[in-house]
This record gives sequence, C-alpha cells and structure tokens, in this order.
Amino acid sequence: MTLTSAPIAARGEVTITLNGQPLAVRFSLAVLHDYTTTTGTNLVDIGAHLSANLLGTIGHLLAAAVRRATRKPFGLADALDLMDELPQAEGDAIAAAIWAAIKVDTNPLLSALIAQAPKPAPDETNGDSTKTLPSAS
Repeated sequence: MTLTSAPIAARGEVTITLNGQPLAVRFSLAVLHDYTTTTGTNLVDIGAHLSANLLGTIGHLLAAAVRRATRKPFGLADALDLMDELPQAEGDAIAAAIWAAIKVDTNPLLSALIAQAPKPAPDETNGDSTKTLPSAS
C-alpha cells in the first residue's frame, strides 16, 4: 500500500524525517501486529504497556512503522536514536498518530477485534494481564 495523499493523524499516519528525507509512516493494524509479534505481548494491553514502558513501546511501534514504510531493517535502537533527533513537532505528530491508531473508537476493525478477543481467566494470569516489554537499552 502506498500513501498518495498527505498523512492524516486521525488514521495513524504521520510524516517524519529519516536521514534528512521526509518519510510517510502509518501506525496500521500491520504495524500493531508487528509490535505484538516482536514483543510477545497482547494488543489488548497496549495501554498498560505504554504506561509501564513508554519509550520501549513507542520505540517498537516506530521501528515497525519505519520497517513497513521503507521495507528495510530498522530496529528498536534505530527508533530510539531517531526519537532523540526528532523536532518537537514530529514527536507530537508521532504521539498523535499512535494514539489514533490504538483508539478503538476511531478504528472500527480494531474495536471489533478487541471486543471479541477472549479474555483470560484471572487464575490463568494470577491477576496480572500485563507483560514486561524487552528493555530499550
């Protein structure tokens, strides 16, 4: 899929600067899938992951979005380095795009998937349904 129009933050799209060049990235369902696969976490718990490990979660999401946009390797360390270099406006745009991508009220498919996702019984998780993400360092 190619983005042919200006990125729309409400659809999880944003333009960032990578190696001095503008790059349109989208925090799509494919990116969210890459995130859950890479980290071994459950998408239903993404809000808890953002609270528990903000940099690691955003780093993993940004790395997945850049990999999808460029079709080239781009890891967590690369994403964290990029985040260090971003101007404030681009950082704000990334935050808005990620929020838009995970808000179930703006993503009908994600909303339906989360609503239908099986919920683990409390005895299966010992009352803790969150999982620690890999360290950003």
